[in-house]
Amino acid sequence: MSEYEVKRQRIKGIVRTIYDYQDIRIKMGNRLRFKADGSDQKDNGTAMIINNEDIPSLVDAFQDSKDTEEALVKSLKRELKGIKVYDDFLKNVKGVGPMMAAVIIAEYDIHKAHTISAMNQFTGLNPGMVYGRKKSGDNIVVTDTLIKGDKLTAGFLSPYNVRLRTKMIGVLAPSFIKSKSPYSKFYYDYKERLKNKETMIEGRGKAWNETSDLHRHNAAMRYMIKCFIRDLYYVWRESEGLPTRCPYEEEYLGRKHHIYEGEIA
Repeated sequence: MSEYEVKRQRIKGIVRTIYDYQDIRIKMGNRLRFKADGSDQKDNGTAMIINNEDIPSLVDAFQDSKDTEEALVKSLKRELKGIKVYDDFLKNVKGVGPMMAAVIIAEYDIHKAHTISAMNQFTGLNPGMVYGRKKSGDNIVVTDTLIKGDKLTAGFLSPYNVRLRTKMIGVLAPSFIKSKSPYSKFYYDYKERLKNKETMIEGRGKAWNETSDLHRHNAAMRYMIKCFIRDLYYVWRESEGLPTRCPYEEEYLGRKHHIYEGEIA
């Protein structure tokens, strides 16, 4: 295993541990619903009976979990230094914090991501059909059955990385918009185009300009993340000395989409 891969695996371990602690801390806070001094505990439907004298100890446990989480974040920031795609690209992208950068580095294997399409599929952003996979003993087999590339289908393994999609669409996309990142321009431009687009949506029986604002919002969020992934693919592959390929629509369909080439930060 290369030094890069060893470091990537360390980052993955730290990231997932941080989210484990975060999950425990959030659940503990929701269950107890206390103020800093341990007062104002509310009935939230749990069967737990907590005596007042126990609350200070529980507050201490909550704080210990938070302190551990913060220590892990500091360790993560140290591990990120020296990763080329982080130093040269991710840390300069407005809207991408250390945790999001770590998720990206941990979940994508850029040495296996030979194309942008492969990264989109792995992220759950391919609405096309793919061959479904099933678990057979200790093995994973590819079937002849076609399933949606961006949907979960009963009886089949997820065709994409659920954890990654949640972070990219649920965390990174809103962060781009909130921080007014240059990538948010893709969101607003695409959403505006959809508002006036008369093309029928496959399987929906209506055109884009007839859909709800929420539908166009979700589509624009996915498009914005695809634009980011495209830039990420080229920067990351080149930083690792790996060959790159043109996007599918450019290589095979002759369509070249505009890529934002302004300042990243």
